[in-house]
Amino acid sequence: MFKSFLFLTCCLVLPGLLSGCASFGRGVGEAILNQQTEDTRQCVIAGREFDGFEHLFEEEAADNADNGKPAQLRILKVHGVGEHKPGYSGRLIDGLARELDFPKLTEKVKTIHLISPQHPAGLGILRVYRFMNPQRAREMLFYELTWDPIVEEEKQLLAFDNTAQASLLRTEFNHDLKTLVNATVPDAFMYNSRFRDPIQESVRQALCWMLSEPWQDLPDNRKVSCGNESGDYWSEVDASSIAIISHSMGSRISIDALQTGVAQLAQNPDSRDLAMEIRSKPFYLFMLSNQLPLLQLGQPLPEVYDQVRSHCTPEGENYGQRFFENLQVVAFSDPNDLFSYAITPQYINHHVDSRLCPSVTNVQIQIAQVRNVLGLREIASPAKAHTEYEIDSRVLKMMVSGFGSEHGQAEVKEHCSFIATVPDY
Repeated sequence: MFKSFLFLTCCLVLPGLLSGCASFGRGVGEAILNQQTEDTRQCVIAGREFDGFEHLFEEEAADNADNGKPAQLRILKVHGVGEHKPGYSGRLIDGLARELDFPKLTEKVKTIHLISPQHPAGLGILRVYRFMNPQRAREMLFYELTWDPIVEEEKQLLAFDNTAQASLLRTEFNHDLKTLVNATVPDAFMYNSRFRDPIQESVRQALCWMLSEPWQDLPDNRKVSCGNESGDYWSEVDASSIAIISHSMGSRISIDALQTGVAQLAQNPDSRDLAMEIRSKPFYLFMLSNQLPLLQLGQPLPEVYDQVRSHCTPEGENYGQRFFENLQVVAFSDPNDLFSYAITPQYINHHVDSRLCPSVTNVQIQIAQVRNVLGLREIASPAKAHTEYEIDSRVLKMMVSGFGSEHGQAEVKEHCSFIATVPDY
């Protein structure tokens, strides 16, 4: 009886992610998980009020009121574990373009093959999309980073395990599960190995290109490094607003790359004026399926921690040593996502470098619909819970409009409860 129930549960929970259940079980599972019911998915927002991309556009428009330049937003996408090919963020790009009313896209999508002096073999691929609104008063440059090529060759050590020969005595269901494990779990192990610096450098290179060249001067289909030997190094800091959207392990990678990258700028005598400019900028980080706590396990603490008050308030004794005016961190987590974790202000204060001046908002949001299985228990697809943040209208609307007592879109206010927190300094 137990084995039958376990088999049924597997078939119900994993359709779409795994295809190993018998066709009947799979069909029943899909029917139950895809049944049309009232949307009862819950959403709880806890933390600071936060701004969205619209706020950044408004600030840019005000700054450009006298020069006639379009307000510009630059967004970097950093993926997590699993196999990714350039173009993987298409659903997110489409959703943001729709929410921000950007119906125009340039025919040219630029591709930069990232390298650095320390990593001449390659650091992945950066694709850059340019969107405009109908009046061309606003522009969005979307930078899609694919760092997966850095570890692709190493992961081939497991390729034989995915073949028919290796899985001859393995059940179809278990083979699909093992293939999934082989494609995802090794990334986390490799990030905590010799691949850690190349992956972080990939993000730092992407940020460098974001902030060093306007669209028309970006290289295309070239293998090239971005560095301070160029006179244009980070010269676009004041030209637009900046945000990162990460998914899964990308949350850990993004935080680490920001901490190390800005610290290097601050310590370089030739870059101190640039570091001063960055201090006046807000920086937005939207983390989908956040994994910061999981990937912090076994890692050292940052160089500066538990000192947010000292570094991030004007009266603080170390205010002049801050990296940003504010790093706005919004962590989206589905409680039914097996690989997602909420974070507390205490975690941010202790495990994120205080010089980044981080503030945090947790969005506990059910992405996958919760279903009742034969009247026995409620379940939700962990696959959808982990992968469908970027197509959830509530998530898109929060990234675009933010959330607070005086701002935020009606759909979010209707479906999400809000517990506001204030800093104790």
